[in-house]
Amino acid sequence: MLDFLIKLQTIDRRWIYLAVGLACVVPFIVPMRLTVRPSQETIGVYKTIENLPRDKAVLIDSGWDAGSLGENMGQAEVIVEHLFRRRVPFVVINIGGSPQGPQFMNAVIDKIHKRYPDRKYGIDWVNLGYNQVGGWVTMTLAAKDLHKAFPRDYKGTKVNELPLMRKTRNIDDISLICCINYSPSEEWIGFIHGVYGTPIAFACAGIQSTSEYRYIPSKQLVGLLVSARGSAEYDVLLHPNKSEDRTSKGTELIVPLTYGHLVIIFGVVIGNIGYLAERRRKRLRRWE
Repeated sequence: MLDFLIKLQTIDRRWIYLAVGLACVVPFIVPMRLTVRPSQETIGVYKTIENLPRDKAVLIDSGWDAGSLGENMGQAEVIVEHLFRRRVPFVVINIGGSPQGPQFMNAVIDKIHKRYPDRKYGIDWVNLGYNQVGGWVTMTLAAKDLHKAFPRDYKGTKVNELPLMRKTRNIDDISLICCINYSPSEEWIGFIHGVYGTPIAFACAGIQSTSEYRYIPSKQLVGLLVSARGSAEYDVLLHPNKSEDRTSKGTELIVPLTYGHLVIIFGVVIGNIGYLAERRRKRLRRWE
């Protein structure tokens, strides 16, 4: 028996790779659903947007691109859907993120817009595109005069020609700032929330979340969407009774992500069992 346990730590790694591959691929072939329970950080974002006024805009700083699509795309989808559903206007900007950010955000908006065809560009939402200066300089300028920071939208249209922008000029006209990125800029907290008190929500990659949780107890963040899990949880809040309506990227990825993690955990466990068995054999040999 001890010999068998010792061999567990020498399993050919290719079997592990195969198991992880199957765990990630099979859920795409055979539709599966998991029970997802929203976390408090996700509920915080949802409740904040659910209670926003309709006469002020939400500012979305979206700088993600193909590199973090699996984690950020679902987050953008659920937030845009919630804003469209409640008819809360929003303004998309990109401060110092990927230059491709506005294009990826437009793809998300186009997808969700099909469910809400009566929403109109320039009235219900605007995409102001990319500002390459970025950082606190652009943030503070936008807080004082959004039109100076972004004089034209991503199409080249002057912002004064867009109905939504004529009533959205500075931080007083913004009800919430939501930063969706692989690693959201914490300068939003220091230079905007700290000065003006504007509520901030972050949506980030899983590996970056440990740096952001600290801002929730202090109320510097109203909530946090973490990776695909965050968007899957938000999807449950948006569609509590109809699982077939949960179509975000996070809901699509949460099953293979979960099974892949379980395989890795199982591999770690059996490897440690083999290691402990080998240590026991060495002790027994010393006693002989």
